[in-house]
Amino acid sequence: MPSVYPEVVGVRAVEPRAGVTVHVVFTDGSARDIDLGPHLRGPIFEPIRDDPQMFAAVFVDPIGQTLAWPNGADIAPETLYYDGDPPWANDKNECGRPGGMVGATGNAQGKESCKNNLNNYCTERGLIL
Repeated sequence: MPSVYPEVVGVRAVEPRAGVTVHVVFTDGSARDIDLGPHLRGPIFEPIRDDPQMFAAVFVDPIGQTLAWPNGADIAPETLYYDGDPPWANDKNECGRPGGMVGATGNAQGKESCKNNLNNYCTERGLIL
């Protein structure tokens, strides 16, 4: 069954620019300058906001294809690509919960189906419920 969601795009390359702007190349080949100001909230981003050298240390995490910094902060590629929440963020799965990535078939198959889909999703990824 074909997915109703777009392919998840990662970050291929990043180059810091003036202020808190970066030039990002995505894995689909598209590229653009992005002002990260709105995304640099919370304590983990404080040193990145306040120190231009720390901001300039941005790199692409090769595993998650995210923007990352040496202090452990990162920004998901879909947040950058879609300029906020990705299209599936507000979808509901067949359990009626946000996160259409888990068992989103477009029809209600009941609680047991939802439970099985969630179990399968987590098991495939080595996650514990």
